[in-house]
Amino acid sequence: MTNSTQRLWLIGPKNIQNSLLLGYLQQNIDYSCAIIDPYTKADNHNIKAEHLICMDGSSLNYERFQQNLEWLPPNNKVFFINLDTDKEHERLLQWPNVCGFFYKGDSHNHISHGLASILKGELWFSRKLLSRFVVSNRKNPSKIPDSIYALTKREKQILNLSASGAKNAEIAAALNVSTHTVKTHMYNLFKKIDVSNRIQAINWAKEYLPAQDVA
Repeated sequence: MTNSTQRLWLIGPKNIQNSLLLGYLQQNIDYSCAIIDPYTKADNHNIKAEHLICMDGSSLNYERFQQNLEWLPPNNKVFFINLDTDKEHERLLQWPNVCGFFYKGDSHNHISHGLASILKGELWFSRKLLSRFVVSNRKNPSKIPDSIYALTKREKQILNLSASGAKNAEIAAALNVSTHTVKTHMYNLFKKIDVSNRIQAINWAKEYLPAQDVA
């Protein structure tokens, strides 16, 4: 019996091709499936975080893809079917919830196999496509300032907790120290990283302080 939380929504036309695909997927991945045509923001009240989203590329252009992605809840895994082999859709790789591309002519079995991988947390893109994306988006990382080496482990912990939104009292409780001690450490680290307030320190931490450095 299909679990009610396991649902796949196909955004695209209600035609025989999509109905056949959903029937095949429902049998092979044990998800209940339904078509949304047309899709509007009002449909989001039916879409839960664990649901899968499939977009039919045969009836949409890149601008509509982007609009749909902007409207959708941010945590749903999204994959595309019936894409052309041109490169316009490759810009969709920038969206962190986009998990796979399937092209016109791909068999139901191929889509089902790729979707099974997506459900395991994998991505379903060609190696050539991923290589082009990596090459075009690579850049040298920000230079680590020498001041980071002057920070003590405790100062890094306090700075990291501040960056997560914790207040001084919460930091003191987490580290089992007094709020006065936290304020003293904050004052010292402000001087070391050459900032004048908490907001600047938080922005500095987000740019330069890796999480592993404060564990």
